[in-house]
Amino acid sequence: MKLYELRQLSETELRDRVAELREEIFNLNFQKATRQMADAKRISSSRREIARILTLLHEDELQIRSIQAAGD
Repeated sequence: MKLYELRQLSETELRDRVAELREEIFNLNFQKATRQMADAKRISSSRREIARILTLLHEDELQIRSIQAAGD
């Protein structure tokens, strides 16, 4: 998902998405270990998306997102 799409999601939806992505990474690593993996880039892209989401959640904790939205 793109950053602007992630910003539209609620905190609960973001946390659910992180859980889904972590499960996906677990499954992809399992496929990689058994040499059944077709696309190795999915692991890194999933990790990047988790990082984006966790950054947004941290911004919410610090109330940075609300300040940025008020400035726009």
